[in-house]
Amino acid sequence: MAQDETRNVLIVDDDPDLLLMSSEGLESYAETFSVITAEDGEAAVETLRRTPVSLVLTDLKMPRMDGFGLLAHINEHYPDIPVIVMTGFGTTHLEQQAERNGAVAYIQKPFLIEDLARRMMATWRRESEGGALHGFAIGAFVQLVEAEEKTCTIRVTDRGSGERGVLFFRRGELLDARISSLTGLDAAYEILSWEEVSFSIQNSCAKTEKRIEGDLQGILLEAMRRKDEGPVRVSRH
Repeated sequence: MAQDETRNVLIVDDDPDLLLMSSEGLESYAETFSVITAEDGEAAVETLRRTPVSLVLTDLKMPRMDGFGLLAHINEHYPDIPVIVMTGFGTTHLEQQAERNGAVAYIQKPFLIEDLARRMMATWRRESEGGALHGFAIGAFVQLVEAEEKTCTIRVTDRGSGERGVLFFRRGELLDARISSLTGLDAAYEILSWEEVSFSIQNSCAKTEKRIEGDLQGILLEAMRRKDEGPVRVSRH
């Protein structure tokens, strides 16, 4: 994500008072991030489908789809989005269970807005430990990732269109890619065809399943071929 872009934070809870309190309390951070709310996991899934989100804060006990169901959905479809769990039923066992299900942090209700904001900022700082690069060819960089057998998540922004994509590498192997709801090989072709990009590197990868087959050099060549021929865009919905 480019440094000058505002992030979207999705807060999920079935308590309307908490949603209102959190939204109003975080207004002072409007230059850094915007707040979106959802009343349960199913509403959050719909929001994630149509809106770019950089961080999710979710309650665990909710009707329809609870926080664990939402965590499972995010791990499957949006593994690059960090999730902070918030609950009024804090126990060590519950915290460990949330972490095993993919949560990056845990905050117990009731909490101070300032503490919540600090937890969010700390999560983003950890994500950006790999640093941000500008004006570097994405194709050349992913070849270095492969050669060094690096495990990382690369967030790429096309500086021309403003589109954003994610590449997932484990031990130098390209596992998956995503642009909005478009995933897999087609997403990789599109991201790797971008010319003017900026990107950040997170030194971890939430993906474990390999969804892209083929060697990286062949994928890069096909991405260039598609760019030269003017590829037909694949629907993302």
